[in-house]
Amino acid sequence: MSRIRFETSPLLNLIRGLDQLGSTRSIRPAHRRWLTGARRHIPERSRPVVELLSAIQGYAPAFLVPDIPAGGRTHHTVQEELDALRAVRDADLALDFKVFDTWERRPSRVYDILRDRGERLIPALTDAMQALYRACLAEDWPDIRRTLDADIGRRARQMVQDGPGAMLNDLHPKLSWKTDELTLGVSKVPDWRYDLRGEGVTFSPSVFGHYVGSLIAPGRHSVMAYPVSDLDAADALGTGDPADDGLAALIGRARAAALRAVDDDPTTGELATRLGVKAPTASAHAAALRSAGLIVTERTGRSVRHRLTGLGSDLLAANRR
Repeated sequence: MSRIRFETSPLLNLIRGLDQLGSTRSIRPAHRRWLTGARRHIPERSRPVVELLSAIQGYAPAFLVPDIPAGGRTHHTVQEELDALRAVRDADLALDFKVFDTWERRPSRVYDILRDRGERLIPALTDAMQALYRACLAEDWPDIRRTLDADIGRRARQMVQDGPGAMLNDLHPKLSWKTDELTLGVSKVPDWRYDLRGEGVTFSPSVFGHYVGSLIAPGRHSVMAYPVSDLDAADALGTGDPADDGLAALIGRARAAALRAVDDDPTTGELATRLGVKAPTASAHAAALRSAGLIVTERTGRSVRHRLTGLGSDLLAANRR
């Protein structure tokens, strides 16, 4: 219990957002609207990743889920996660080969290529994942991360007030905690037990899906992704239509995303990471916002940090999504 951790993951949210492509499951209206927009923006170079995600309904390849050692931080940056994906080796692919090989039919042509080329294909898949993040999630990520932060804050307060057991029992209807066992009720799956050997579990909130996704396997840290409330998810995702976003209609969607990302005095590099763009692009966004009087830029040591002005804060407060 002392090793329970919460972390936000941009790539895990991206995976959960896209793994409903082609699914017949009922999904949240906000997720459906986001998915409709995302489908239009999927780059051609990212099609192999999308094919892997949709190959087996309800299963995302484990190697695509970032495995980053615990570092006492709540937030993973997309660059950290892409670096972890780029470091995947043949031994890390073994779990996915085992799952795919039990399937009655070949789930994907990309699987055949992956089986043949192994880790040599990872750089191309990493680049495809990066392009997919930039096209489908980067602009929404600042809003999503604020929602995930708020959910983690509520869970932390509940742990302090009522204990970790109460928090776990309230996390999701299919999760329950008794004495020393955490149970996830999943239909059509045989009973299965796993000893965490005192290593704990990382819980990662998501605005996508209604289900708890678990990745518990030897050789990597165990993760359970759970959904935030429907209302919080709808608030984070909005409609994806600039006409329904007053801020995007006023200053453009990219500038609106940049302004929303300046919420805790980020550096230009941190702003670029949050937006999923290169540093020069983030710097250009910051310069435009600064010229409009919405942010100020200050140098602290070797770092340059951006901070909302009163006008910028008021504009965000009047245009919550």
